[in-house]
Amino acid sequence: METRQSPAGPARTPLARTTPTRPALTRTAPVVGLGLGLGLCCGLLGGASAAQASVAVPPARAAAPVPVTVLNGDFAQPAFTGVNTGANPYAWSVGSTSGTGTAGGVWRWNAATGGHPDGLTAAMLRLPGEATYGLKQRLRGVRSGARVTVTYDESPSVSNYCTAAALEQGQTYTVQGEGGALTDRTTLPTTEKLPSNYWKPAWRTGLTLDFTAGANEPLLTFTSTVPAAQNNNGYCGPLITNVRVTQEPPPVDKTVPAGALPASEAFYGNDRRNVADAVSYCNGAANRCTFTAEDAYSFSYYAPARVAAETYLNCTRNTLNRTRPVTTANRSYGDLPAAAGLPVSGSGAPSNMAQQYTQGTGLAPAWNTSQERSVTEIVQPAEVSWIETQAARRRTEGWFDAATKAADPNYDWRLHTVIDHPSTDLSDRIYQRTGPLTASEKQRCQSDRPSATTPVGANTPAGAER
Repeated sequence: METRQSPAGPARTPLARTTPTRPALTRTAPVVGLGLGLGLCCGLLGGASAAQASVAVPPARAAAPVPVTVLNGDFAQPAFTGVNTGANPYAWSVGSTSGTGTAGGVWRWNAATGGHPDGLTAAMLRLPGEATYGLKQRLRGVRSGARVTVTYDESPSVSNYCTAAALEQGQTYTVQGEGGALTDRTTLPTTEKLPSNYWKPAWRTGLTLDFTAGANEPLLTFTSTVPAAQNNNGYCGPLITNVRVTQEPPPVDKTVPAGALPASEAFYGNDRRNVADAVSYCNGAANRCTFTAEDAYSFSYYAPARVAAETYLNCTRNTLNRTRPVTTANRSYGDLPAAAGLPVSGSGAPSNMAQQYTQGTGLAPAWNTSQERSVTEIVQPAEVSWIETQAARRRTEGWFDAATKAADPNYDWRLHTVIDHPSTDLSDRIYQRTGPLTASEKQRCQSDRPSATTPVGANTPAGAER
């Protein structure tokens, strides 16, 4: 008979996680730059127009698939002795993705009995129904819109609780990536038993599933659909192992304005959580979390140009030369709860999360800026003059992660956010623009000069007080 073991409490070894390298970032204080041009002939400093400066050209998609880290994709952790174990594999959830879905429900088989050609541990899918025993993991780092390819190996069950009738046609299950279609699969059949009385496996390697992610960190789910008459109360189900994933990330969308940033998202293991709960965790201590920027989706840019102050019309017959002050203001954007202290506001001490952001990015932004400069205007007769400003900005997208990793990643916090603040490596732009008067402006310049009747009171009737 099959041995059923409860977890014996083996030492938990944290799963390895790779940390992406980050190129050095230039650290400079934000300053206001003056790009002044007279008339339509001069334009933007450097030869580009204001419209060109704010146009974002998204890059083409990645030329080759990018590997995605699948935690415990070989189901080796936690380690166990014996033929099989009911202790759930680290990083995977069973049924519910909340804490109740990590306590038990999926059986794992050792390499000798599972018979995988590469000697890997295999997980056995159990009772039908995703809500009860679906085996799930969120694909870390995959963004909504990414084209994802999942590769894995499958076999019919080796359990001696299976009957010949349950295995002779193969075993059925489904696999689905969040955003993709539910896909039905059937393993190869097996008809031979080993001397140990376990069934001989029939591994099929390199199966693939392609889908387009419908959410950030999409959920990958494997679920047994073996009929109740053949699954023997959940002790006869198909095996999977060696789960690998690649993705083709979506292009960077630089057209999103600073006032419409995507919402922050929080996860606890495979479970979606309230953002405020993740902020409470990360902000609880100075080194509780670390911030890692997604370099491919973080960039400096210029906001669209805006007209500053008044427009000056020269209705005289002379060239006008005057000095006028120009004020530029630049603020920060983000949707994290106020407790996070991001973006930073006020003059108090920065929050723990603000310090984590600074340490993780190497940036020390001035979160809200206001500066005044003097500009000399030269306006020709019958022309109009105005000032445009372009704010230099930095958009940083990334993750706050628990600094101390749990042995089982199901108990780690992650918080994804986007913060947009004044740039630390670009200066604001100021344009002096001049041009001909519009038709309505010409009409205003040609209007009669308002004046009082001369002599005063000439139209007053006789006898009236003068």
